[in-house]
Amino acid sequence: MQIQAAAYNPYISNVSSYQSPAPRSYTQSSSGSGLSTFSTDFTNISSMVAHAGGGGFAGYKLGSKMATDMKGMFGNGFKGFFGGLKNTAVTGLKGAGISALVSAGVSAVSNGVGVATGKIDSSEAVGNVVKDSIGGAVGGLTGVTAAGIANMAMGAVGVTGVFGTVVTVAAGAVGGVVGGQLSKKLTSGF
Repeated sequence: MQIQAAAYNPYISNVSSYQSPAPRSYTQSSSGSGLSTFSTDFTNISSMVAHAGGGGFAGYKLGSKMATDMKGMFGNGFKGFFGGLKNTAVTGLKGAGISALVSAGVSAVSNGVGVATGKIDSSEAVGNVVKDSIGGAVGGLTGVTAAGIANMAMGAVGVTGVFGTVVTVAAGAVGGVVGGQLSKKLTSGF
C-alpha cells in the first residue's frame, strides 16, 4: 500500500494554465519611412550626446579665456567694454567651431553605428550629422559662455584644480545640450 501526502505550496502554480506572452510589436514612426520609434529615440539621444561632448570640450578649451574676456568688459570704461565684447564674441565663435567639429564627429560615429545595425537608413544619418553639426555650433556658443560664467564663479570663491576643471566641463556640456535643443528650430526643415 502506498501513501501520498498532499501539501499546499503557494509558490508552485498550475503549469497547464500558463500561457506564453504575446510577441512584441513595435509601432511604426509617423514619418512614413517605415522605421520604428527607436529611430527617433536614437536620434535624440545621439544628438544630445554629440552636443554635450562638443559643449564640454569647447568649455574645457576656452572656458577660462571666456571668463577673462567677460571680465574685460567691466571696469575699463567705454573703450574697454567694446574691446571685451569683441574678445568675448571671438572666443564664442571659436567655441562654436570647436563644438561643431566635435559634435559632427560624435554624430558621425553614432549614426554610423545606427546605419550598420539597421536602426536608421543612410540618408537619415547624413541629415542627422548635418543637424548635429549646426546644433553643435549653437551649443558651443552657449557651452563656452556657460563655462566662462562657471569659471568666473569658481574664481570668485577660490575653487581651482581638478574640481574646477570638472565644473567647467560640466557647465560647457550642459550649455552645449541647451544650445543644441535651441537649435532644433533652425534645423527642423532639414
